[in-house]
Amino acid sequence: MKKQPLAIAIAIASTSIILTGCMGGGGGGGTKPTNDSGLHEPSPTTPTPEPNTPAYDLKPTRVGVIDGGFDKNDIANNELIIDSYSIDSGESDVSSENPWHGNVVASTVTSDPLGNSRLDLIKISNGEDSVSSSVLMHGVGAAADRGARVVNLSFRANLDDPTPHSHWEYNGVTTSESLNKIITSNGGLGSVFVQGAGNEGVAMAVPLENSITDNPELFSRMLFAGGSINNGADIHPESNHPGDDAQLQSRFITAPFVNHSVGAQGTSIAAPQISAYAAGIIGMWPHMNAQEASQLLLDTASQHSALYGRNDCGDAGTTNCGAYYMGQGEADIEAALMPHGDVSVASGTQVAAGGHLPTESLAQLSGAYGDAMASSAALKDVAVFDDLGRDYTLDMTGNASSRDNRASLMRDNMDRLSITSSQMRQQSRSEAGMFSFGTVQNNFGEVLASRFDGTFGNAMLSAYHFAGDEVDPLSSYAESGMMPMLSFQGGSDITRSMASVTGVKSEYALGERTKLIAAHWNGSEDSDSSSLFNSYSANRSDVGMSFQLTPDLNMTTTLGVLNESNGLLGAQGSGAMSFGDDNRMTFAGLSMDYQMGDNFSAFAQFEQAQGSASGNELISSIDNIRAQEMAAGFQWNSGTQQAALTFRQPMRINSADATFNVPVGRTLAGDVIRENREASLSPSGRQMDIEFGYTVKPSVRSQLQINLLHSLEPGHDADAKSDTAAMLNYSIDI
Repeated sequence: MKKQPLAIAIAIASTSIILTGCMGGGGGGGTKPTNDSGLHEPSPTTPTPEPNTPAYDLKPTRVGVIDGGFDKNDIANNELIIDSYSIDSGESDVSSENPWHGNVVASTVTSDPLGNSRLDLIKISNGEDSVSSSVLMHGVGAAADRGARVVNLSFRANLDDPTPHSHWEYNGVTTSESLNKIITSNGGLGSVFVQGAGNEGVAMAVPLENSITDNPELFSRMLFAGGSINNGADIHPESNHPGDDAQLQSRFITAPFVNHSVGAQGTSIAAPQISAYAAGIIGMWPHMNAQEASQLLLDTASQHSALYGRNDCGDAGTTNCGAYYMGQGEADIEAALMPHGDVSVASGTQVAAGGHLPTESLAQLSGAYGDAMASSAALKDVAVFDDLGRDYTLDMTGNASSRDNRASLMRDNMDRLSITSSQMRQQSRSEAGMFSFGTVQNNFGEVLASRFDGTFGNAMLSAYHFAGDEVDPLSSYAESGMMPMLSFQGGSDITRSMASVTGVKSEYALGERTKLIAAHWNGSEDSDSSSLFNSYSANRSDVGMSFQLTPDLNMTTTLGVLNESNGLLGAQGSGAMSFGDDNRMTFAGLSMDYQMGDNFSAFAQFEQAQGSASGNELISSIDNIRAQEMAAGFQWNSGTQQAALTFRQPMRINSADATFNVPVGRTLAGDVIRENREASLSPSGRQMDIEFGYTVKPSVRSQLQINLLHSLEPGHDADAKSDTAAMLNYSIDI
C-alpha cells in the first residue's frame, strides 16, 4: 500500500505527544533533561556573538510558544513577553516545576537579532515529558485563537500510530477544531505553524492514512524544523529528516541545531529560530498570510549544501540527498527579506495595479532649482513594492538631481571660446538688400544656430533656429554686440536640454519711436532619442512694446506665456517623477540697450515669472511659483581694444510650494497608503556671475583675449564656495 506522506500526527494525534526536542528533538518542559531521559544535556559552552543581521523596520509580531511551563524571570529579554495563558487553569500564571525547556525555547525566540517577536506563552502541562495529543492540540488552537501570527511547537509528534482521532477533545474543543484555528485565525490570515522534527536521527515516520497532507489548508501553513550544522551545510546526525516523502520535503527547513547563547541544542532550538524568522517576515509585511510567509521562507532557503549535488539517497538510492536530509534547505532570513523581482513605485491606489521602476523615475532639474531638492526630505522614505506586493522603504531624494554639472558647463563654455578647440564658435553674417542671414558654427562646419531677417516696409520679420544649449540668437546678449564672455556661452535653463528650438519674431513700427513686438518659439527633445525625457516639450509666446527713449537708449517690455509638457522651468521628469502635461508660467520682462557712439555700449535684462504646475504620481502640484533672472553688461570698444564687464544672475526660483503624494505603505487589503509632503523649491543661495573681459590686437594679424569670471554661491547654493575661472586666448595669422 502506498504510504501517505505526512508531516506530523497532529490533527490527528495518536495517544500521546512526546517531548524529545531541546535537548533532543522537538519537545519541551519537565525538569532539566538528563541523558537517561533520552534528551540532550549540552556541555557548557561559551556564548558566541550572533551573526550580523541587517536592521529592518519590523512591526511587533505575536508568537505563541507552546510548552510545559515557564519561569518568566529566567527568559532572555523577558520584556518581549506580552501575554501568557495556561490551558488548564485559564489564568495567566504559566509557572511550572520544570520550566527549563520552555525557558530556552522562549529565549531562543526573544534573542533573535530581528527583535520584533512578542511572546504569548502557552502552558499545556506542568513540565511532563509526555503530553496528551488533545491537550497539545488545544494549546496550538489557543495560541492561534489569541492572535499569534506564528505558533511554535518544540515538541515532536509520535507518528508511529496511523490511527489518529481528530474527534478527541479537550475542554469541549475537538482536535480538528483546534487545528482549524491555524487556518482561520487573525481575520483569515492564519498562523504559521512551526514544529520541531525530533532528535532520533531518523526519517520522520509517515502515517498510512488520514495524513495531515489530506488537509492542504493546514499543511500549507506548517513548517517542520530540522537542525543543521556547519553553517547549514549538513544535517545534524541526531536531527530527524524528511526522508523519501516529497510532500514532507516540501515543508521541511533547517536552522542551527545548537544555540550557544541559551546553552541548549536540538530541533526544539531549531524550531524557535524558524519561528522568529517567520515573525520577521510578517513584521515587515503584516498583509502576508500564513501560507505566503511560510512559503517565502521555503522558497528562499539556501541550498548551498553539497548534499544537493547528490542523488543516491533514500530506500531506492535515487532521491536527492539535499531534499532527503534537509528538505528545502537552511533558512535564510536575509534572502527572505530581499525583494522578489523588481521593486516599483505604485502608480495607483492598489498595489496590484503596479507602478514605475525607481531607476526610470527620475527628475532632471534645471539650474533654477539649485540645491532645493537635495536639501529636502520630501522623497526620503518612499514605499516601493516588489512582485509579491511587499513594501520596502527607499530614499528617492537622489532621483531628483541637477541636469547640469557646473564643472562640465564651464569646460563647455571654455571650449566655445578656445581657439584651439574644435568647438570654438565662429559667426558669419551676410546681407542682401532688405534681407540678412547669420550663422554660428563650430570648427567642424556644423551650423549650431542661424537667423534670417527681412524688412518689409514698417515690419521686420526674423526666423531663427538653434540647438537648445546654444545662445539664443535673438537674446539681449547676442544682439548687444558684446565681446565673447564665458558666462553667456550656453543656452538658458529652459532651453538647454532641448535638441532644437525654432522661432519667429516680428516688429512693427507704430511711429518713429515705438514698435509692437510679437514672438513665438517651440522646442523639444529629439523624438528619436532613447532618453527617458524625450516627451518633454515647450513653447513660448510673447508680445511687447519697444520704446526709443533717446537716440542712444532703447527700452523693451514684454509679456509672455511659457507652456511646458512634462516639465517646469526646464526641469523634466519620467516615470513616477513625471510633471504634468500642461504647465503654464507667465513672464514679464524689461530690457534696455544703450549705444553711445562707437566706444561705449551696454545692455540690461530683467525677467520675472510666476505660475503653478501640476504633476503626476509623486509630484502632486507646485504652487506659488516665483522665478527671476537678470543680466547686464557694459563694453568699451576703441577698435583695437575692447573691455567688458558683465553681471549675470541665472534663473532662480525665489519661491515655490511643492506637494508630493508619497506612498508610505499598504493596507492588508492591498490599498496603497499615501501621505502628502510639503517642500519648498527655493534654493538656499543666489548665484551671481561677475566677469571681466579684455581683448586687444597687438598687430593686424594677432589678437589677445582675456576672460576672468568670478561666481558667488554657484549653483544657487549658499554653502558653495565661490568659484573663479580664467581664460587666455592668443591667435596670430601666419
